[in-house]
Amino acid sequence: MKKSVYIIMAAAALSAASFTAKAQTAGFLDVNPDPVSLSMAGTGTVMESTPFAMWNNIAATALDEQRFQVGAAYSLWNASSLGNPNNTVGVAGYGRVAKFMTVSAGVRYFGYSPITDASAGTSFTPIDLQAGVGFGFRILPILSLGANVNYVHSDMGGAKAAGAVSADFGAMLDLKFLRIGLTAANIGSKLDYGGTSAYSMPANVKLGLGTVQRFGNEDRHALAVNLQGGLTFEESSFFAGVGAQYEYNDFVRVAAGYHYGDADKMFYGSYASIGAGVKFFGVMVNATYLIGTDKDSPLTNTFSIGVGYAF
Repeated sequence: MKKSVYIIMAAAALSAASFTAKAQTAGFLDVNPDPVSLSMAGTGTVMESTPFAMWNNIAATALDEQRFQVGAAYSLWNASSLGNPNNTVGVAGYGRVAKFMTVSAGVRYFGYSPITDASAGTSFTPIDLQAGVGFGFRILPILSLGANVNYVHSDMGGAKAAGAVSADFGAMLDLKFLRIGLTAANIGSKLDYGGTSAYSMPANVKLGLGTVQRFGNEDRHALAVNLQGGLTFEESSFFAGVGAQYEYNDFVRVAAGYHYGDADKMFYGSYASIGAGVKFFGVMVNATYLIGTDKDSPLTNTFSIGVGYAF
């Protein structure tokens, strides 16, 4: 019986890492449900604030002029390689509680494909969940800091489940013609499924540069370009991305980007992204499509769609 349990756990772990052969433990924490950030290849460290800013760079919320943003997003991952793709659902938002301070909250859920243990004649579905709250502070008119505190729950679907506490930190410097962002994510305790070993979360650090240039009659045209690089702590793996977005009259947007990542060490490897969205009377609708560029990449046909509201 004990042997069967460990077989189930191993099978679940492999499913949870199905993007790559050597994916990080709790790699779902690297999957940002924000379709706007995804459309720019995940370069959210320097992106203007969205409802999902706590998973991009929470410091952006304190520099934003919006008083309130909330959104929900759904992503279908691994659509090309699995009969039953992985699903991500995220709900997040923030509100301004003082001129210099914002409060954020969010929940994201990752559901994996069902796993069947033929020897035991059982079937189960692993799930992962993260819930957190955060605060952003405007220290200077051009500088903000922020932090999240999160609870992480990972259930292999068999006899074992693990919980951990993590924190994310962010800083942003907005020089108007240039934004500089720095984040450190998934810093915290280890996931212990009750075995002989505990597993570190995919801690990482990111640094980004970005700019938004407005032009034309009444500045109706806007072009944003983001560059971002980062390093994972556990695997010592480098990753980077570049994204660009064009927006017309604060109404319609199109975006594209490219992300480089080591497919043997990270939850996902390299991919290209395209996306589009519209905004009207405070309501936002955005969609993104990812194309895996690694050989036999499971990311191809991955898509994300989200809705939000801001005022």
